[in-house]
Amino acid sequence: MEQVKIADHKRFTAQGKEFVFLTGTGTIFELEPESPAGSVLDHGRAGQAFTQSDLFTLVQGTDREKQALWTDLLAGHVLIDERAPAREQPEYPADTPINTLVLHVTRACNLMCRYCYHDDGNGTHFSSASMDRAVARQAVDFLFDNSGNLPALVLVFFGGEPLLNPKLISETIAYADKKAAGSGKKISYAMTTNGTILTDKVIAFIREHRIGMTVSIDGTRAAHDRFRRFPDGSPSYDVILPGVKRLLDTGTAKPVVARVTLAKAVGDIHQSLAHLLDLGFAEAGFSPVTTSEEGFMLDKGQMDVLLDQFQTLSDLFVEMALENRFLGFTNLVDLLVNLHEGEVRHYPCGAGMGMFSVDPQGGLFLCQRLTHDQAAHMGDVFNGFNRTKLAGFRKDAGLSNKKPCQGCWAASICAGGCYHEAGIRQGSLVSPNLHYCQWIKSWIETGLNAYARLAKEAPAFLDNLSLARGHEPLPESII
Repeated sequence: MEQVKIADHKRFTAQGKEFVFLTGTGTIFELEPESPAGSVLDHGRAGQAFTQSDLFTLVQGTDREKQALWTDLLAGHVLIDERAPAREQPEYPADTPINTLVLHVTRACNLMCRYCYHDDGNGTHFSSASMDRAVARQAVDFLFDNSGNLPALVLVFFGGEPLLNPKLISETIAYADKKAAGSGKKISYAMTTNGTILTDKVIAFIREHRIGMTVSIDGTRAAHDRFRRFPDGSPSYDVILPGVKRLLDTGTAKPVVARVTLAKAVGDIHQSLAHLLDLGFAEAGFSPVTTSEEGFMLDKGQMDVLLDQFQTLSDLFVEMALENRFLGFTNLVDLLVNLHEGEVRHYPCGAGMGMFSVDPQGGLFLCQRLTHDQAAHMGDVFNGFNRTKLAGFRKDAGLSNKKPCQGCWAASICAGGCYHEAGIRQGSLVSPNLHYCQWIKSWIETGLNAYARLAKEAPAFLDNLSLARGHEPLPESII
């Protein structure tokens, strides 16, 4: 007799209705009142093996109805082979194509944000080195040479403050455009800036080359100026505001988004979001600072306050969505799109898979936040990857090798969390972010609740979110 077990899952309620989220497939479905599937979930314990005969004793109905239920639960992966591994890790061979390179065109910055991960803790940055033309061109060649059959590639200009090296950015785009035209591939560009050098000439260049822009700005003037200051200690908000307004008012080919770093105390997130959206940003995303310094990091009480505010904003997002209005709260948008696509993650992000970062000397690193970390150094654009080290990272970083994550219903969404955060707070890039574990699960549950309500009452809105993120809509709601 076939032995099965109940798959890892999460039951939750939304608007008085009960739903199930299946970890292994990313599927969400509603449990009808008195559903026999609910009886199976009530009486079976996740991971506990049982047989078809055992199931027949749990539910009422005819043998035909019970057989149909058995078949449906197997087809829907609610029941799985009891020998099935908790995680089937995909293989990423050495020639896995890459589609994104982040170029650190300079490590120099004209601000001195004390919470910045480039800060050494003494008010100085690691390096002010800038990338030269030879490295930038080799990086572009490396991207194209290692992109396989991928039709679309992305170059991201990063720093420091990348606009301190504008000539290199211009030359690199010209070179990459020519390379793309000769290869039949498409290439697009993105940039993260502190907003201090958004002159009319720079904004015209951004528009001409359709560069996707992220501006690091921490909300209202008071919130922003707490830590985002110049080296002499003077505030930066009033300096960046005119250029930011010109960028937003002029209009760009791609939406301009704000990136907010939360440090030391949470503040009023709703107020900051409203302020940034009123300025003209399409969206704003909020991220607690990654640090082990008590003077900057959010303690548990502050993280709880942040969760409460995220939940309040999520309720507002849903209410607006039901009126076909959009609230540019990036944190929830990303989570909803992830749930709508049914994405099952084995890794928390594309770092070390389809995306790498390049330092000014041409070194290859897992991501832009780890460009100074030798543990994340995976070769260089001149000699290629250190295949042995990269393979070891891909093996160790996979969800199946994160023992604390086994059996967790949220694992397929967070996959253990950010590598940079893990390195700072857990001492290893491949460790799960256990310090945020319960917080992340509570946040994902908030997202599940919002998703279930929208899927029932405004499914087209979810399709539009997916389209806005470059995904095709699902043929029908998965609920």
